[in-house]
Amino acid sequence: MIELIAKKLPYLIDFPGHVSETGTLNYWKDRTLFSSGIERCFWISDVKAGESRGNHAHYQESQVIIAMAGVLEVEVTHVSGELLKFKLESSSKGLFIPPLNWVSVIFSEGSVLLGLCDRAFSEDDFIRNKQDFENYQYRNQ
Repeated sequence: MIELIAKKLPYLIDFPGHVSETGTLNYWKDRTLFSSGIERCFWISDVKAGESRGNHAHYQESQVIIAMAGVLEVEVTHVSGELLKFKLESSSKGLFIPPLNWVSVIFSEGSVLLGLCDRAFSEDDFIRNKQDFENYQYRNQ
């Protein structure tokens, strides 16, 4: 199972929506990413501009992260060692992050990150030490 998960790379997704003079409405009703639905959501705000959050990977959890306000610069290192960079600056796009990807997010002034997850919180699912993640990379190449 881990080998199959490890082949997936992060990618951007567009949220359908409607734009009118009264505002923009975006939504997500696609169950292909999270077939059992959203199990957990979180948001991060009041991070100083230029500061980094995340700085971890998950063994099994997939996430979609969205910049609800401001700009998020996301750097993702896949378990294969491939480095990907994304810039989230609209709530109409999200970044799908499969398991076994190390994620670091740099916040701009006033940014708000919304995270949607396919699993309930489990500390055992986190890889919080970058060296442990890199060791995991080398074991699975």
